[in-house]
Amino acid sequence: MGGSANPSGGTSNANGGSTNGGTAQAGGAQAGGASNSAGGSNAGGAVGKGGTSSAGGNQSGGGANPAGGANANGGSTAKGGASSAGGTTTAGGAATGGGKATGGTTAAGGTQSTGGVSATGGATGTGGGGSCPFPTSFKWKDSGGPLATPANGWDSLKDFTNVVYNNQHIVYMSMHSGSYGSAAMTFTDWPGASTATQTKMATSAVAPTLFYFTPKSTWILAYQWCSAKFCYMTSSDPTKASSWSAGKPLLSEDPTGGSSTGPIDQTVICDSTNCYLFFAGDNGHIYRASMPIGNFPGTFSNSTSILSDTSANLFEAVQVYAVKGTGQYLMIVEAQGSGRYFRAFSATSLGGTFTAIPGASSQTTPFAGKSNVTFTGTAWTNDISHGDMVRENPDETQTIDPCNMQFLYQGKSPSASGTYDTLPYRPGLLTKTN
Repeated sequence: MGGSANPSGGTSNANGGSTNGGTAQAGGAQAGGASNSAGGSNAGGAVGKGGTSSAGGNQSGGGANPAGGANANGGSTAKGGASSAGGTTTAGGAATGGGKATGGTTAAGGTQSTGGVSATGGATGTGGGGSCPFPTSFKWKDSGGPLATPANGWDSLKDFTNVVYNNQHIVYMSMHSGSYGSAAMTFTDWPGASTATQTKMATSAVAPTLFYFTPKSTWILAYQWCSAKFCYMTSSDPTKASSWSAGKPLLSEDPTGGSSTGPIDQTVICDSTNCYLFFAGDNGHIYRASMPIGNFPGTFSNSTSILSDTSANLFEAVQVYAVKGTGQYLMIVEAQGSGRYFRAFSATSLGGTFTAIPGASSQTTPFAGKSNVTFTGTAWTNDISHGDMVRENPDETQTIDPCNMQFLYQGKSPSASGTYDTLPYRPGLLTKTN
């Protein structure tokens, strides 16, 4: 989500604060923690959001395809992974440029379970046929422009979450057309995103997070603007936007102390013992709550602030991943400067202390921002906003492969103007090159 939002009315400014009355300033409106009725328009003014839940992710060691199919991290090729032309195969299966190559060996640490993914150990699983260290500096290449444009006359596509499942990319996202809603699309490879059908959901699930919860053999879609601060739905078939259950509370409390948005931009990640909820507040804080994995899915409580800084430095769109083969976790948080960018933090446990990665914590040296992205020709965007690492293992460990990192994000034309809600955000893809 981005900017600031007051879904009950009023308008938002570019720094995350809401103002009474008026209209949202360009670039500023942000999705808030207040409830937004499904399909309804937000009364009182424009409501915006400014990060994107990016799609995708890299596979955890040994995790099996949730359909019971071939292990995407091992010998078989997952068609859903982006394959960059000219990428050369490295030992162990990862190909430079983003594509997963055949020939890798199955990583230790996960066993296949009927109908689900088991990635025991998450960040501690050993790599398949080779491994890479925990990343501490980042350089990226853009895919060459937006991957897709909004269908059906919609203004924008935002907040992408993506997993690779059954040889397909499954993308859920926010969309805007008069008011905010959510949509889904599937495709087998990145070029297919441009022609994929964008299906609007009957129940709005703004800023979604998608993953397969192995212990209960069910898919989870977490989201905001619902009957609680955050909600979740379940499904047995994430490829169908109409398959989701009714929403249930994921978080009902508000620890933000009355921020302009309240809790915003949630993500969920689990280790072998606990599940953790991370979220922002557009107030310079990142929050965390936890529950025993046996109690999930359920309603989190006792959220506490675990990071604090200026609201520009810790804005929103927090995501947390287990980094395969390293025993460490990567947190990314969207920040505001001359353009949107991401900062990165690391920890050795999900319940531990996250510290800034020196080579990825400023606009000059970000995790991902215009300053460390190589574009083809003129940069199509100055903003690297609300994104998600591509996850080829879709399970609750949120595991990514440091040998093969891709980031699906939202960007927009530098010349775009107007209220935040209607800015023409589009999906873009970054592939790590260093």
